[in-house]
Amino acid sequence: MTQPPFLPSGGGFPSGPPGSGRGPTALPSPGPIPLRPLTVGEILVQAVQVVRRHLAPLALLSGGFGALSAAALLGVLAGTDQLGVYASATWLQDVVDGRSTTPPLSILLASMVSLLIGAIGTVLVSGVAAACAGADAMGRTDRAAAAGRLAGRWSALGVVAVIVGSAVAVGLVVLIVPGVLAYLALGFAGAVVVMERATPGVALRRSLVVVRGHRGRLLGATAAALLAGVVIDTVVSMLVLSIFGITDGTTSIVVQQGVGVLVGAVTGAWFAAVVALAYIDARVRSEGLGEALRRAATTGS
Repeated sequence: MTQPPFLPSGGGFPSGPPGSGRGPTALPSPGPIPLRPLTVGEILVQAVQVVRRHLAPLALLSGGFGALSAAALLGVLAGTDQLGVYASATWLQDVVDGRSTTPPLSILLASMVSLLIGAIGTVLVSGVAAACAGADAMGRTDRAAAAGRLAGRWSALGVVAVIVGSAVAVGLVVLIVPGVLAYLALGFAGAVVVMERATPGVALRRSLVVVRGHRGRLLGATAAALLAGVVIDTVVSMLVLSIFGITDGTTSIVVQQGVGVLVGAVTGAWFAAVVALAYIDARVRSEGLGEALRRAATTGS
């Protein structure tokens, strides 16, 4: 089945008051995702349900990129004989105490490569999550519907993931804030590629437009999801280290990375679903996407 693009170049359905995302008859949503403006809490809860319905593809992708990121970090450190130094954290203490202005080059390189892979994966998985959430919103919760929306989109999604992921990673390494701002501006690009079947260039520009007026909600939702993921990862890692009595620094780092991959497979999928739902919510509020999805569900397109 050919999947329709939901691009509002004169083709949106803003039939309610500006920003309401509601049609004049307040029609019910055809699927489990409410097609009305959502609070940050609702986005977080609905994202859990998206992951529950599509756990296998989202967790496998998220976990795969997490494994690549962890392997890059440990591989570069081990290849430069800096794994023990990294585990001991003496380099960090040197930076804090002013004995060094920057981390050792090998540690900096390992961290940058790992961060880059993770950032690219985050954007790509958010695009896949958008396909899942978009299908759910139309009442098509089976895997075939999400797969159909992704058909022919992988190359464009990959290009956008590399561009946005690189911008975010570089921004985070430079001063942190530029990376956050880059994500708040371009974080919807992966969802645009899938939902609107846009080219990479159009997707990047569209992300700037869609996120306008919704950055606070996107920041709040993603910050909450990220913080929850960090807390869960930390708690599980501490429990594993305590249960098995692991005290060696190098072994601890390896175990923590392994636990991070397993936990991140789920929390990373949740984060991606949060971004996808924030994108849908922004367009429901500003462009009448709810009515467009209702009509598409009704006509079976």
